[in-house]
Amino acid sequence: MNPLEDQLKLMLIRCDQQFRQLAPSDRHRSSRSANTEHDYLLLGQSLLMRARYAESGLVGVVASTGRSTTFYKRLAALRYTLQMRQLEILDSIVEPLSLLQARELLRALTEQHCHLAALVTLKTHGLTGPRTERKGKRRALTGLPRDWREALCQRGTTGKYASALLVAALTGCRPAELEHGVKVWRGYDAKHKRSLIHFEIVGAKVKARQGQPVRHIAYAEEDGHPLVAMLNSSLSATEDASLTVKIEKALNFTVEVRRLAANLWPNHRHAVTPYCFRHQWAADAKRAGGVDTISRGLGHLSNKTQQRYGTASQASHGRLLRPVIVEAERAIRRAGPRHPAIRPDEVEPAP
Repeated sequence: MNPLEDQLKLMLIRCDQQFRQLAPSDRHRSSRSANTEHDYLLLGQSLLMRARYAESGLVGVVASTGRSTTFYKRLAALRYTLQMRQLEILDSIVEPLSLLQARELLRALTEQHCHLAALVTLKTHGLTGPRTERKGKRRALTGLPRDWREALCQRGTTGKYASALLVAALTGCRPAELEHGVKVWRGYDAKHKRSLIHFEIVGAKVKARQGQPVRHIAYAEEDGHPLVAMLNSSLSATEDASLTVKIEKALNFTVEVRRLAANLWPNHRHAVTPYCFRHQWAADAKRAGGVDTISRGLGHLSNKTQQRYGTASQASHGRLLRPVIVEAERAIRRAGPRHPAIRPDEVEPAP
């Protein structure tokens, strides 16, 4: 065996050891979508290209952010990109290698080794610079009138998103879930012995260990909340008291919500988007009680995620949404201390 072959073997061993230090890089591959992998490759390749011209190299390029979410996304993208490059390098080894091929292979492995070393350093030390304060969407609720949902839905009554606005306000569903279509119907429920307005939502962020494939929310037909009354009127205008509310593009819906809000509250400091409905729904649910109820309604699998959404202090006092049913296909996974669950229909009416 010649010295060049020895160097190639040594470099292959070093790269393999570095991948082991980075933990199993394909641990979540079964739940990772093709779109995510495509995005990871684009981001990873972009970071590697930027590192060529940066004085601080790959470590500096990846660490040049104050957001931890961005930092760890870059790490994941780089790990996946380098894993794909490693497979390409291994596939290119066809013996016997010419001297030119061996030298080119050694150059590629040396570069790969340097990239992996940088990634190991980043993973070991984490994000060390100052953190950017997270600007959560729930902040947009601050300063809005307590009846902002009703006012916004009323302003959009004559537009093509009239029903979508009501569904978003009453369920807190994601715009992408409205793209799938949300089924709405009114019917008598034997268990609760009254007529209910039902919503069936197909989840938009669903993986093996994430999200709810389908969830079900229902309100009493006689519920006096203005939003329920508005939707009830829409159902009464249909032949069978049912409809499927669907939008073509989530982005266009977001633009319309922002436009309506800007017309109503031109001096409001934050942009009002469809996710504000989601945060407000969570705030009302937190005020009413029941951690698992919030998670089911938002379409989450873990009760930890709901912590990022609206707070009980942001609830619409005197205008709380009080669903009778909040169900989801999967059981909620508890991430912290157990909290007593309160069913929405057991909550005492607000004085």
